[in-house]
Amino acid sequence: MITTNAIHQMIDLEEFSHYGQGIYSTGAWDKVGIEILLRSKHGNPEQIFMEAKSVKRLFELEIKSILKLLYTYIQVTTSREKLFINLFPSTIMHPDFPLFMGKLVKKLPPDYKNKMIFELIESEKVENIALLKKRIKLLKDYGFQIAIDDIGKGWSSLSMIIEIQPEYIKLDRYFSNNLSKSSLKQEMIKSLLTYTQATNSKIILEGIEINADLATAKYLGIPLCQGFLLDEPKPILHEWILQ
Repeated sequence: MITTNAIHQMIDLEEFSHYGQGIYSTGAWDKVGIEILLRSKHGNPEQIFMEAKSVKRLFELEIKSILKLLYTYIQVTTSREKLFINLFPSTIMHPDFPLFMGKLVKKLPPDYKNKMIFELIESEKVENIALLKKRIKLLKDYGFQIAIDDIGKGWSSLSMIIEIQPEYIKLDRYFSNNLSKSSLKQEMIKSLLTYTQATNSKIILEGIEINADLATAKYLGIPLCQGFLLDEPKPILHEWILQ
């Protein structure tokens, strides 16, 4: 369990780094995106975010994380994969978020708005949907895209998909687990695929770990997949310096 002193130290000194896990196209089997994952010696990500929220420094942590990620990534790669950057809804709804984004947009390389996808973390329930929608519109007006994480788990729901209108819908690993053996999961995914075709959005299936489930995902027409079978999370610096 991370202590209060440790979380303050971690944020103040930026004692965290980033890993990346690839997102792959089921058509060409090429890597088209990278989900960014925060890592620290002070504890696992869930504990870190919970403690940061409890001491009212979650917004600061996530803002520092974005800036450190972009500085590191821009320095070590010319890759064109899309970056899926996790954010809590409370960070997007924070009063200082619009000012931060305005400054960030001015400093970003010209092509980075087109490759950054802000991924809403599902573990935080949203009470003020109207404010969240307003901030999502701000991000889209700047040219960024939106993903909703872990549909099928936590607060995420079909109504949230309709309200937010994300460009990417990430299905929780619940759907990929034994997908090849579950006709009910397959039917649900078919329904969601019909929705994405009508709204020009894309499904990403998380948690792919065995070949049978990957083959079923491809057969169903799921365009994008993510999981340990395809790619394990790797330190950003290590992965991209070696490319």
